[in-house]
Amino acid sequence: MSFPKLKEAVESWAIEDHFTFSVVKKDVKRVDSRCRARAMGCPWRVFASTMMEGELQVMKISSSHTCIAAPVAAREVANTQNWLRRTVPQHLFVTKATKPMEIVETIPIHYGEKVNYEAARLTNAALIADRVEHQREHFHQIPSYLQLLHQHNEGLYTDLHTTAEVNGHQIFQRLFICPWQSRESFQSMRKLMAIDGTFLKA
Repeated sequence: MSFPKLKEAVESWAIEDHFTFSVVKKDVKRVDSRCRARAMGCPWRVFASTMMEGELQVMKISSSHTCIAAPVAAREVANTQNWLRRTVPQHLFVTKATKPMEIVETIPIHYGEKVNYEAARLTNAALIADRVEHQREHFHQIPSYLQLLHQHNEGLYTDLHTTAEVNGHQIFQRLFICPWQSRESFQSMRKLMAIDGTFLKA
């Protein structure tokens, strides 16, 4: 386990059980998370320390609460970009058409926590940027994919069309792939003339 993974796990725990926590001590070797109501005697705690092998391991954990759990306040865990960017895609498919209010309305349904509009707006923009970058990475792999196809399919015909963007990136337009078997069989096909029609309007 790593420090970021532990943080994600504790954040998810806090959201699901509706409590707030704080990190009372953290350095390169250990991290100690306590319930915000520890001053009232609440024993909830997660303490992790780095082992000899360099792996982070949870050493102490107290899962019970003696405090009355209060809803997560605005700008607490439910409003952090780290948690929202992990959680929103599980319940909402974010596209360029997605509005921040959809995120504001979705999170309370599944977690019972309020998300402020600004946090939703930042999350929405970040997820859209992530999706665009993810798609761009996939499109960049097309030339390598075609090269691999040609190596394993003798006689394969491909035709890739792109246009140059202002910043130098290539924009995908279309891709045609035709195996040699399809080309050969097409030569033996019966010739066909297709005639289309339409209504004439004055």
